[in-house]
Amino acid sequence: MGLDAYVYCDCFERGRLRTQPRPEWGVYVHEEGWREPTTHDLEELLAFDAWNFRDACEHEDGVLLHHRLGNIGLIALFRQLLNSRVDQLPVIVNKIIYSGIHSNDSLTLDAVERLAVELDPLAQVHDADRETEALLRDFEHKLRNLVECARRVQKPIVF
Repeated sequence: MGLDAYVYCDCFERGRLRTQPRPEWGVYVHEEGWREPTTHDLEELLAFDAWNFRDACEHEDGVLLHHRLGNIGLIALFRQLLNSRVDQLPVIVNKIIYSGIHSNDSLTLDAVERLAVELDPLAQVHDADRETEALLRDFEHKLRNLVECARRVQKPIVF
């Protein structure tokens, strides 16, 4: 178990699909950024899933960027290191590392902008242990990538 973060592509919105969805699927972009059908027909849902996974565009399942932020233990370590800095890192502490296994939530574009402001203070957090320091820098790097990607395509970061 662990914590993963995603940003979905904007190929559907920008007309960059390799193949078009079937009209009966009623495809739209969910508020969290992924492509979703309106159909409830099982056969159509299976066909949509196959299309979305490998045929729609170059991004498998529409995922533009995926980062594994850490397993449950690593996220707990980050919480231990960063909880005392919640005033400087409220999005990171309260919205990202509050649990090592949360899913089905996201950071809105507004929250992504607030996260962007927290990246410089995060860069000032250090640990004397070299391995822990390397893990913190990797976490910071992944968050920077996620923010840049979300801003570029104007989509939330999804967990």
